Amino acid sequence: MNLEGKTCGMCLKGKLHKIQDEADPGIFVEAYQCDACREIEYTEAIMRKVEAMRRHDAHLRSLIKVGSSLALSIPKEIVDKLHLKPKEKVYVTSKGNQIIAHVGKA
Repeated sequence: MNLEGKTCGMCLKGKLHKIQDEADPGIFVEAYQCDACREIEYTEAIMRKVEAMRRHDAHLRSLIKVGSSLALSIPKEIVDKLHLKPKEKVYVTSKGNQIIAHVGKA
């Protein structure tokens, strides 16, 4: 499905234009960017492929309640790769529907 020239589904004002978007580091896919709000949209087919790729490389975890917050465990492979230690500072933010964590300085 081609979204070129269609009205943006986010702001309902701008028009979508085809771009190459870096969905993940080094992975470029066809996407459409709004000329008004600059949000990026994908076709359903591209989004299914991107989500399948992310699930393939992801570790499934369930959130647990800790006081009034939620927490999740970090897989050993990631702990080892990033040399994480107990009580190490991790900064957590969000972007869209993603949780982003940074170790050390923000």
